[in-house]
Amino acid sequence: MLAVNQVSVGYRGKPVLNEVSFTLQQGQIGCLLGPSGCGKTSLLRAICGFNDLLSGSIVLNGKTVSEQGKQLPIAQRNVGMVFQDYALFPHMTVRENVVFGLQKLSKAEQQQRVDECLNLVELSNFASRMPHELSGGQKQRVSLARALAPKPQLLLLDEPVSSLDV
Repeated sequence: MLAVNQVSVGYRGKPVLNEVSFTLQQGQIGCLLGPSGCGKTSLLRAICGFNDLLSGSIVLNGKTVSEQGKQLPIAQRNVGMVFQDYALFPHMTVRENVVFGLQKLSKAEQQQRVDECLNLVELSNFASRMPHELSGGQKQRVSLARALAPKPQLLLLDEPVSSLDV
């Protein structure tokens, strides 16, 4: 399902991650471990399409989505990402944050999917709250619900348990 082949990622031409390779099959769970600043987040961002590659390639379901000088647009990758800092829209309610990636669905389908995802993360009663009204763990669960809502083929989590409530 995911093949990361000799991937190097960097900023301003300077590598922070050199020639990383691994594969994940459908249903497998992978974990990137390493000290702060070693490039874990940069690699996740490259898989999503936020960071360009210095070299190597990233293949999702047999299709090359990234290689040096060539990027499939983020919206066409069907990859969900839960960011370490949650990346919630501060001017939107919990419900509006979760529905954000569901614009292709009808209003009724959007409503149903948001309800399913908020129920899954046990935040149904918080749908009308704003992000600043939530705890860190609640914000992380909203971010998870938003990432799950469009039913991605691949879900990436950056520091997934750093603020998670029990």
